[in-house]
Amino acid sequence: MALAGWIGEHLLNENSLPKPIFFFKALRKLNFKFIGEDKEDDSLTQFFSGKNVGVTVSFEPFSDSLFLQIYPLKKRISPSMTIRAQYIEFYDQFVVSVEPAQRLPHGIKSVGINALIIEDSYPISLPYWGMVHEDWENDLKLLVMLNNIYDDLEGREYRCPICFSTLRREGEALKCDSCGFVFTSEENFDKVLSEFSLEVGEEIFKV
Repeated sequence: MALAGWIGEHLLNENSLPKPIFFFKALRKLNFKFIGEDKEDDSLTQFFSGKNVGVTVSFEPFSDSLFLQIYPLKKRISPSMTIRAQYIEFYDQFVVSVEPAQRLPHGIKSVGINALIIEDSYPISLPYWGMVHEDWENDLKLLVMLNNIYDDLEGREYRCPICFSTLRREGEALKCDSCGFVFTSEENFDKVLSEFSLEVGEEIFKV
């Protein structure tokens, strides 16, 4: 889900789809390793792996579209998830969607999936997985969600949008002990960021 949010943020900031180097940085942050790539005349596909999960990123620059396929590595027939980002010329819109190919992980009834739709550099449809993300290229694993989306995450007791583990409430944030991401709302962002930065500083001082 973080990948979809980062793609959406890039579209809002740059009004264009991310380039391949974007995914080297983003997937490295999520502890994935680059495996290789396959180049053709009109497309480029990158391959990444992390623990028991594989990711392929397919670029089709001439059609202004990219597709990320996320799948377990140790199953012959596996449930997978697709992140689709593309420009729809007819509507003059960028669309980012998260689409489960088969079924969601055990215990997850729904992740409230709906597309992010951007028109004239403005989001006219917002997804569950959040959209505003600060400082993702650095070490801060802090996802900042629009207030109503964060309230939805907290109120419905969804699991982590990134790894589906149980979330833990701490102050004005929700924390995932599995992947390390912290989720908060725009309203409480400054407060949570200051507390988060203080914790990081204390850890560095200890070292």
